Amino acid sequence: DEKSDVTDEQDAISVTDSNSSGKVTWNTPNLNVLSEHPQISCLNDVFSVFIDVFGVYVVAPSSAPLELVIHTANVLAEYIDNDEDGIPDDQAVLNQLIDGKFVAPVWTKSVRDAFWPSVQGTYCEDNIRTAASMYYDGGDEWALGGIQSAGTWDTNLEEMWHIVTGGGWAVEYPDYFSVYESSNSLISQAMDMARGGRFLSVPEQYPDSAWYTNYEGAYPNQVNEYFYWIMMANFGALDPSITDKCQGSSDEWHVCTKAQLAQVDPLAHSLLNDHGFNLPDRIPDGNYSPKRE
Repeated sequence: DEKSDVTDEQDAISVTDSNSSGKVTWNTPNLNVLSEHPQISCLNDVFSVFIDVFGVYVVAPSSAPLELVIHTANVLAEYIDNDEDGIPDDQAVLNQLIDGKFVAPVWTKSVRDAFWPSVQGTYCEDNIRTAASMYYDGGDEWALGGIQSAGTWDTNLEEMWHIVTGGGWAVEYPDYFSVYESSNSLISQAMDMARGGRFLSVPEQYPDSAWYTNYEGAYPNQVNEYFYWIMMANFGALDPSITDKCQGSSDEWHVCTKAQLAQVDPLAHSLLNDHGFNLPDRIPDGNYSPKRE
């Protein structure tokens, strides 16, 4: 079988893993732009821009503006290695993404709609997963240089987080982060509280006590969006001093800071901060600069 593994085109860093007696080699991405996928040939029939991010590929057609594709890859890298020490923050989460053959497309809706029919009968049809995408032809925002300097929101903060969580965190730690209603995960329990009740389908009207009021999507989608909002609040991306994103989204979510999250949604705050997970605590700005010692 073809594998979407980390390739030799990356720079390797050897570090001692304290959980084993030997050495483990992680590959820190150089984020070079490739013209083809080195293992999965059926992707090359549609895409011509590939960036290897710890073995998870950002993919795009030739029509995609290259600076946007590179920015997306950098945000994804910052979510995988948030402290930028060159080592994935949680190798097991990354393994789930690699094993699941997740790719992060930067494309248009027309390219998306043509992609899946074009790969019918190929390896890609049953093995490649997308989970989330960025669309460069309208709607999505790129804050080149980061939201703090660009003065605008960055849709990559949401979409790349959906990929890392849906394909990684939720799969590796289902008791904590599973999106399925049958799991009774801690995040679903927190979301039920935030929505003012356990609603397996979207209610016509949320209770007045609810502070998360999303009216779109099935239960798993609701959890995915909730995970995104609590993470943005937790690491400060919604702080009104940086962006008006929280104010502009108040019909769905209005908890803007980590301090507010601790006060309004203590279950979410505890989930993100009190269980020893190496979750991101810095806002990705699209400038991944691993420290190589």
